Amino acid sequence: MRTKIIDVSMRGLQRDGLRFSVDTIASELKISKKTVYKYFPSKEDLAVAVYEKFYAETVKEFDACATVEKGGRFSELLDLYYRSWCMVRADVFNKYALNNALREFAETKHNEIRRKFITAISPADEAAVFIIDGAIENSNGKPLTRAIVQKLELLI
Repeated sequence: MRTKIIDVSMRGLQRDGLRFSVDTIASELKISKKTVYKYFPSKEDLAVAVYEKFYAETVKEFDACATVEKGGRFSELLDLYYRSWCMVRADVFNKYALNNALREFAETKHNEIRRKFITAISPADEAAVFIIDGAIENSNGKPLTRAIVQKLELLI
């Protein structure tokens, strides 16, 4: 149940930022709020668990993808980098007291993914990374289209 709560919460966080509702999570899982709080004493504890799981899985996926030579590798690495960026967008965070500590944790983990991404794609110069970061930032949280990914790959 703990894993299901985290998974549903992750989708809520990605959709609504830290404004995601424990009521909505409980309703989606067809459990009571009390059950959610049985596993996570506070919404803050739940948010921390979501970020810890997200980044543990993302680092594992990134490392596996970066060590295997296959077609589409750039697309997969870019997708992981992009999903990491989406977890630290400014609109994810709101007025909760945990924001500073959680944001710091998330940004540290995102910067780790960013370093791994830069190392994995081995750009000829920093301009390529600058352009990729600009494309991601201008996406406003919307998925990158295949055409955008293909053009970014040409830069590398």
